[in-house]
Amino acid sequence: MAKHINDDNLYVFDEDHVSSNQRVGAGDITSRVLDFVTSRYFVLGLLFCVFGLLILIKTVSLQFSDYSKKISASSEGVSHQYVVPAPRGDILDRNGRVIATTQEINVLMLANSGLADQELNSILLELSYLLDQYNCVPVAELDDYFSVDPYEFLKTDEEIALWQTNRNLFALKEPNPNTVVTYTDNYVKSDPKIFFLYLRRKFKVDENYSEEDAYRIVRMRYQIYKDNWSFQTGTPVMIAKDVPEELIRYLMEQNYHFMGIIANKEYRRVYTPLAKVSSHVVGYLGMISQERLTELAPVGYQASDLVGQGGVEERMERYLHGQYGEKPYNIWSTDEENGFFYDSNLGIDPVPGATVELTIDTNLQQVGITAIKDYIAAAKRAMELQEEKYKTASAGAFVMMNVKNGEILAMGSYPDFDPGDFILSMEGDAQAKAQIKYYLGIDEYQEITKADMPMWNRAIGTPYPPGSTFKMVTALAALDCGIITPQNSEVRCVSPTDFGGMPWKCLEKPDTGHGLLDLTTGLATSCNIYFATLGVDTTINEIDRIGQALGLGELTGIDLQGEMPGVRANRANKRRLRLNNTDEDKDWHVADTAQAAIGQFDNSFTVLQLARYTAALATNTLVTPHVIKDVVAADGSILYTGSTTAVPCGFNVDYLEAIRAGMRAVVTSPLGTANGIFGDFPVDVACKTGTAETGFEDLKHEYSNGLFVCYAPADDPEVCIALCIEKGEWGKNTSDIAKKLLLAYYGLSDPKEKAPVNTTPPLGDVPGETEPAATTNTNETSDVPLTTVD
Repeated sequence: MAKHINDDNLYVFDEDHVSSNQRVGAGDITSRVLDFVTSRYFVLGLLFCVFGLLILIKTVSLQFSDYSKKISASSEGVSHQYVVPAPRGDILDRNGRVIATTQEINVLMLANSGLADQELNSILLELSYLLDQYNCVPVAELDDYFSVDPYEFLKTDEEIALWQTNRNLFALKEPNPNTVVTYTDNYVKSDPKIFFLYLRRKFKVDENYSEEDAYRIVRMRYQIYKDNWSFQTGTPVMIAKDVPEELIRYLMEQNYHFMGIIANKEYRRVYTPLAKVSSHVVGYLGMISQERLTELAPVGYQASDLVGQGGVEERMERYLHGQYGEKPYNIWSTDEENGFFYDSNLGIDPVPGATVELTIDTNLQQVGITAIKDYIAAAKRAMELQEEKYKTASAGAFVMMNVKNGEILAMGSYPDFDPGDFILSMEGDAQAKAQIKYYLGIDEYQEITKADMPMWNRAIGTPYPPGSTFKMVTALAALDCGIITPQNSEVRCVSPTDFGGMPWKCLEKPDTGHGLLDLTTGLATSCNIYFATLGVDTTINEIDRIGQALGLGELTGIDLQGEMPGVRANRANKRRLRLNNTDEDKDWHVADTAQAAIGQFDNSFTVLQLARYTAALATNTLVTPHVIKDVVAADGSILYTGSTTAVPCGFNVDYLEAIRAGMRAVVTSPLGTANGIFGDFPVDVACKTGTAETGFEDLKHEYSNGLFVCYAPADDPEVCIALCIEKGEWGKNTSDIAKKLLLAYYGLSDPKEKAPVNTTPPLGDVPGETEPAATTNTNETSDVPLTTVD
């Protein structure tokens, strides 16, 4: 115990206190040391230290030897988690027909079981022969780069160099010009045989293996090596697809021999033939890009995922994809069932993707695409019989829409593509790979793809000059401004004449003109001078205002990506499109208004916009076009519904009735431009034909575009149609495509048809070469007006 000894708060201990003047002798120190080392506490402490040191030494030796691997491979199951894919959701048409679905397939995966190279190579060789025996599809990406029979690289020198220098793969270095490259160094191998020897050495493939067997091992080792980090950290690597149940049972029974083999399920996207005729609506699947992976990784996406590319597949990706599950797996050994294992029922089950129900009717899709193909084929046959060869019909697009709620019943663009080719090409199908080269314009297909643009959805992505289909805008603007009235709409057609110094002639009666025409007859005959006169009196500002109110030159808000807004002819757009021209060229002229009034000059709109505008004339509302009806979860709940928003236009009903009467006269009047096609049609149709000049007719020796818009029934509209055939020559001829669509919609047969047409789309056909698509004219006013004929 310490005692207080003075006022400075100093203390001394009661016992064993030694003053500073005392010294300890040598004998006392020796005695104390002997007492300590002979005590039981010292002996026990020493024993603990020795045992601890032995344990440490043993642990270190195990850590740096193969014993730990053999423990996991030979003593018990070692459990890890692996990802269980979710089936992608189906895509159905409005009648429940399957457009896209998934097929469940068996796959084999290999997990790291800690085998030494020689043991692993032996098992892989045995597996390779089993996969061949059971006609499985090996996952062997090395085959995309390299072959041994004969020795050759299968990609360009630049691609091979990039492959070999990839820091996450081989990380080889570019050699100096005088360097002699061998299979033992770390330089890029330009000789495929040397590269093969390099791979044999890298993967420690025994020299006793034949060349064939060595390559079988190497191609499977490469599959592991390219994902080596994941493999080493417990993620299994896929080595085969389409594995029959019989082989899986055998491998699972022999799991103590085929260490690390895991059977799993994958889901292959399958597109039915209906997908080809709806390809631009449906879209396709492709490998996820790094940019999208960065975006979607937080919600469970992986670098190996396929994601939607275009169309509904892309727009509804998050609904269709589903959510991955996670399950434990066990690596079995010679202890068989005595090893410790986890129940496969543990873990998280995957959540299947939702079903996307479209507004599309695939029967109408087939009819529309077939009708465009037939029109193009007939135009080419007719051209062959003519002495003067013009570039004729080569491509086109159509839209059929419910006028009341904006549901797209059919939307087609031709040339098109087969979404299934993208899946087949990734699985090595040679024909599908050739198709992909055509779709994407690779190598020898560059020129033909540039002309055909099979991946491009013309219905929403290509603005076309509307030609005479625009004349209802000019008429409504004139009515709305009081230039004409429903009761007094007469305008005199005089030919020849001029507008702002530009000479014009009536196409039907160039020497005299039609004389007095009212709105109904003006629309029926599609007289350019009638509407040019009306447009000049109305002014471009008013025409532009009405065009905007009808949705022209504006995005429709459709639930697909890639929509273009188009252009309305007006003062601002003229200056914007002619930034490099003189101020005089940018000024607006009377001649510009005359051309704009008949759907020429800078006017250019998508087929979808023309359909929406036609529906607005029929209903006095502006609907929101959409192709997605509902998205339905696995439990039946509705996750998403397409927009049926309709905005009232608010136009005077009498004005619209006057225009509708004129559109009906296009069919009923003997002078009507669609009388020959729809004159005896059992359902009343209101329509307008259009033949729009592109400005390249003489330059490229090609025909003008043919356009057509309509709605039916005329007295109680249900559906509308808009279409354009590039270089289609006459708008009135293209109306036959709309007729076939309406016959199919109403379930009617055409008495003029001698036999039914097989509309089943061929799969895997590369379309023949077509001429370049016409380009919208945005040049300044020329001396000769761009005209429309119907």
